[in-house]
Amino acid sequence: MKVVEKQESNTLLKSDAPFHSWYRFVLSYPPHLVRKYVEEFDLGSGDLLYDPFCGTGTTLVEGKKLGIRTVGSEAHPFTAMVSRVKSNWSLKTDQLEGIAREIGRKAEQACNKHGLPPLSFVTSLLREKPSGMLNGYSLDADEAGMIPTGFMSDRPLGRLLILRHWIEKLTEQEPPALREFFYVALAHVISNGAGNFSFGPEIYKTKAKNDYDVLGHFSQQVAIMISDLVVSKDWPGRKISTRVYEDDARELSKIPRGITSVITSPPYPNEKDYTRTTRVESVLLRFMTHRKQLREVKHSLLRSNTRNVFVADDDLNEVAGFESIRRVCEQIEARRVELNKTSGFERLYHKVVAHYFGGMKKHFRKLKSKLEPGAKLAYVVGDQYSFLMVPVRTATLLAEVAESEGYRVKGIELWRERVGTRVRNGLEAQKTVRVREEILILEMP
Repeated sequence: MKVVEKQESNTLLKSDAPFHSWYRFVLSYPPHLVRKYVEEFDLGSGDLLYDPFCGTGTTLVEGKKLGIRTVGSEAHPFTAMVSRVKSNWSLKTDQLEGIAREIGRKAEQACNKHGLPPLSFVTSLLREKPSGMLNGYSLDADEAGMIPTGFMSDRPLGRLLILRHWIEKLTEQEPPALREFFYVALAHVISNGAGNFSFGPEIYKTKAKNDYDVLGHFSQQVAIMISDLVVSKDWPGRKISTRVYEDDARELSKIPRGITSVITSPPYPNEKDYTRTTRVESVLLRFMTHRKQLREVKHSLLRSNTRNVFVADDDLNEVAGFESIRRVCEQIEARRVELNKTSGFERLYHKVVAHYFGGMKKHFRKLKSKLEPGAKLAYVVGDQYSFLMVPVRTATLLAEVAESEGYRVKGIELWRERVGTRVRNGLEAQKTVRVREEILILEMP
């Protein structure tokens, strides 16, 4: 197995902004990485490109831009919706403009009525005297309890809920795709200004905002999205239909056969709770209205962190015979005992790693029946030190797992190398850790 040392940038190029920038998951890989493997795999209009962990649609959008048929699946309902919207270029722009104007007009009237005067002149409405009340626009206890403390301030939240109401009201008789288009614009506003949170890359709380120009930002974002749809009329993928399925990557029960290539990035085995990163948007757009739904979403995701491990999970049994994985798990547990780490989450660290690779083994097994002979696959994954600084060589271990399911391992290529530091107890010297993110290249015999 060859290992190629070739580093790539993770920056979203300005020329790649159309569609990709509508809503972008902070941990997404860049569109130019997709182009690189489309070229290396020699893909064209006769191919079917699949992303089993499609997230917010980077592979789907880029494949479509290049005139390649694409299909995606994603277990998280909010990000699946984002992928559907970003890869649907068939909406009528004049209809979107008309609905957007009416949403802005009605939402601004309601904001005025409820003591939230405009912060910019989105429309030319006469201002109404505010009543000082926000009746009918609030989260219930379950919804509020799922949003991390301090992530939203009252006045921006009130504006968002009013805007959500009028999006839903004015699209209730329209096809779902229209409401979802405006939902994505609203999600962009939430995560790029209205909320008291940011990413670095972990999500963290920022200084609370007293207020925010929700309607102005929403209006600008809708205009950008409509402009991209206008520009796309001359692109080769304009008439190509893309399907996005809500499906567990370990089951793939809804995915069609005939796939000739895969370009994807599954979660890495670490302590990132992927449902937390999009939690505010998921709650405010009603994809999660109570904790049972949150639990169901976590249950459908590949096990990669201690927040989505459940008592009945048995994915780890899939890799019980892998000496390399067993050795890593034993090192993690030994380090935990050595450091006297006794929390419930820390006790699960070694099991998470086993569950992760076991879940990926299930994924590779289910995927085989969907692939054409000779299909080429690229999996973007990263080494990890999240579990008490024990190194987890993700690509190398995944290669072994894929090979056991009948795939041919063509190589591992370095995408980029990140440098991190760690200080113990605030006293010891910083320890530098170089974290490799790599692309595992596979082929279906």
